Order: sequence, then C-alpha cells, then structure tokens
Amino acid sequence: MDKQLKERKLQFHYYFNNESHSMDALVRNQCETEIISILYEIANILDVSVTIESEARQEGGLRDIWRLANSNAGILSVIVGIASIAIPLLPKSDSELERLQKEELRLSIEEKSLRIQALKQQANKDKIEPKTIKQVAEVVNESHKVITRRSNLFKHLCAYSKVTQVGVSELDCHGKPLVPESLIKRSKFKKFVLPSHRLPIQTFDDATIEIIAPVLGEGKYKWKGIWQGQHINFAMCDKDFKQSVLSQKMSFQSGSTIRCILKLNSKLDQLGDIVITGYSVTSVLSFGVDETPKGKMYHQQKKFEQAQLELFESA
Repeated sequence: MDKQLKERKLQFHYYFNNESHSMDALVRNQCETEIISILYEIANILDVSVTIESEARQEGGLRDIWRLANSNAGILSVIVGIASIAIPLLPKSDSELERLQKEELRLSIEEKSLRIQALKQQANKDKIEPKTIKQVAEVVNESHKVITRRSNLFKHLCAYSKVTQVGVSELDCHGKPLVPESLIKRSKFKKFVLPSHRLPIQTFDDATIEIIAPVLGEGKYKWKGIWQGQHINFAMCDKDFKQSVLSQKMSFQSGSTIRCILKLNSKLDQLGDIVITGYSVTSVLSFGVDETPKGKMYHQQKKFEQAQLELFESA
C-alpha cells in the first residue's frame, strides 16, 4: 500500500426510475446523515479519529461521494471497506434486535477486542487481510447504532419511490472503484428496516431493591427505589404483595428492601441509543429477611431445575 495514501472514498449510488439526475433534497439530506453517522460509528468502534468531506456530486443516476482522511491510510481503507460491507448487509432475521440479545449469538467483548486489535496491527503493517475486514464487519454489524442508522436509511428510501436501487462501493483516492459495486434492489429495502425499536425485555431473577417510597394506596402509581446504585421508578405487579401492603401487613422503614424478579423495558431511539422505558416487579421473593410464598415456590422450582440439569449432565 502506498505510504503517502491518506484518504479513501465511499460512494453511494442512487438509481432512478427515469433518466433524471436529481432527487428530493430533503430525502437526500436524510440519507446522507445516516450514511455519515454509520461511518463515524465505525471509526468510533475502532477508536480512531477521521475527517469526512463531501465531494462534488456526480451523475449516472446520482452519486454521492465522501472522502475520508486520517494519518493512517490502512485504517481508512478498513473503515470504508467495512462500511461497503455493513450497509448492504441484510439482517439475519426479522427480529434482528432480539437476535443480538441472545448471548450465544453475540460476540463476546473479548472476541470483539481481539478482532479489532488484529485489524489495527495489520493496518500498521499495511497488510490488511480481507478475512480480517469481514470479521470486524461482523463486530460493526452488532452495533445498535449501525443497525438503527441503516434502518433509518432504508426507511427514507422506502418512502421515496423514484429510487429503484442503490449501490455502495469503495473508491481509491482518484475515484476509481476498488471492488465491484454492491447493489441493493428496491424489493429488498424493507428487509433492512427494523419492524420495531423495542428491545427484548431483560429479566433480573434475584434483584434487590431498597424501597424509598412504597405506594400505600390504590392506583397505578409507581414505587420508588434504589437498584444497583441508581434511583428507579417501578410498577409493582405482584398482586399478592400489593394486597399485603394495602392491608398493612407490611411495614416499611428506612432501608427496607425487597428481593424480586425485576423486568426492564427498553428501546432504541432514532440515533441508536438505548433508552429505558420502564421497570416492573413481577414477583416479590422476600421482604427484608422474610421469604414470601412466591419466593419459596420460586426457589423450590430453581432447585428442581438444577437437579434435573445435573441429572441430565451425569447421564
């Protein structure tokens, strides 16, 4: 690789249903915002800084080109190479966010770090292997921000019927294609759009919450407490425990705690950031040191499941 090469280019090519070379300015601006955000997020994942500039528009349908600059030419080729893979990469399932929550399908933090480290070492030696770029592209494709931005991009395109397909390609510093253009036909656009931004519910089976403000009356008011050092408002959904509180069988004082099954609801905002939308307690297992009937049933069930697992493993 040329040591003097300090830039790479990404081209996004719009194909139209007529011979024109223009498109709605707002749609184009929205698409550009999502693509640039993906490029910056890739740089952020790699922990490198990069400058992105727009070049003069080209025709042939309509082509947008962005020039990336950095002191390390190898890293630039990696960022553009990954983007040219990640943008046209179809989600593996309709429930992409749910898939990513499954621990056995996610890359571990250690594995992600090792892949990025290997890529940086190759970039510094100007010997980047295509296999390594694909491996890091898998890391990037697990980013909530990349998934969300890509979804936003194709959602904008779905609403604009003039575009029949789009192409993504990596260019050298002279604007020459380095790889064949990756084409995405309009019939595939919807497959990139997230059907929902809601994330799968997370369950914490043995959460301890310090109660700050219980709800001592009827109504759908939220309880207040401290969980893992943070103040939370939560819905008390254990009807038996609520009834015990209403009938004054439970007495709260400073430092009172419950052990419970806590559920956390969250979603992705339009930038791909995780936003917590609510907490709920479905079962109270103990109040202070006193185990509740549900707590006894819960722990008996856990012991039974553990015994079954040990029996299966020893068979």
